[in-house]
Amino acid sequence: MCIERLNRVRKLNPGTKIFALYGGDLESSAIAYKQISPLVNDFFCYTRQAASTWKWRNGDQLIATWYSQRGKFLDWDTIFIMQWDMLVLHDPLCKIFSNLQPNQILLSGFTPFDRVADWWGWAIREKDEVKRFKRYLEQSYGYTGDLYACLFIIACLPRVFLSKYSLAVPEIGFIEYRLPTMAKVFNLDVYLGAEFEPWWAANPNTRNIDKQGKTLNAVGEDIDMLVVLKELQKSNGRRIFHPYRKHFPELLDIQLLSTSFFYCYRSMNIFARFIAVLPTYVKCFFGKLTFINRQ
Repeated sequence: MCIERLNRVRKLNPGTKIFALYGGDLESSAIAYKQISPLVNDFFCYTRQAASTWKWRNGDQLIATWYSQRGKFLDWDTIFIMQWDMLVLHDPLCKIFSNLQPNQILLSGFTPFDRVADWWGWAIREKDEVKRFKRYLEQSYGYTGDLYACLFIIACLPRVFLSKYSLAVPEIGFIEYRLPTMAKVFNLDVYLGAEFEPWWAANPNTRNIDKQGKTLNAVGEDIDMLVVLKELQKSNGRRIFHPYRKHFPELLDIQLLSTSFFYCYRSMNIFARFIAVLPTYVKCFFGKLTFINRQ
């Protein structure tokens, strides 16, 4: 799946540098390098022996290590963190993030911690850890201000942030309140565009939202293909989806998705399921059709 996603991102962004950060089992790193390195500009393997659950909880540690040992020697201004189960379609990254200004940081769902404290699982389960994190901030930075939270789905990290963050990444707390709070500690400008707002599954006000509102979620609820197609049909629809952990037919990753095609496709819901299961057959079937841009 990683190779499929890398190929798609490379086609959409032919001039953009892609840096791979491998955080899997060390025993498989050589295989990963052989398969991925031809598609990227640089490949870095995180070598610290740690459980996968620790790496998931502390993904910022991996990114900071990459910066310290490799990233600071590479040419870039801001990195977009593309996760393995993320689907990026239709537009190049420069268009998707066209409103992001130099040195701004983007963390999807960025919000004051107090706004989610009553219902967010990490706030409820980790009250003692949150207190430890607050003490760390005061002792290390003299910071006594508000904490912040995010859902670490879409993240754009500028070099100016990682140059500071990589010097002393705390193992106290959780990435989704540690990272956004440190952005405030470093007085970074945070991009707050609504186009990257995720679905907070625990929020009682949005708990029963329809599938179209769950295009960015952190609870492992896979995005339906029909939801993706509906967003692609909109001129200002979402272009990044998470999680999407299945094959996405290359035929559907086109700019000429006509309105008539979408509604015909939606009405044939059972046939849509066949596309996910039998992509080769569908490509042959639809390969004879001609799409017309009616926008």
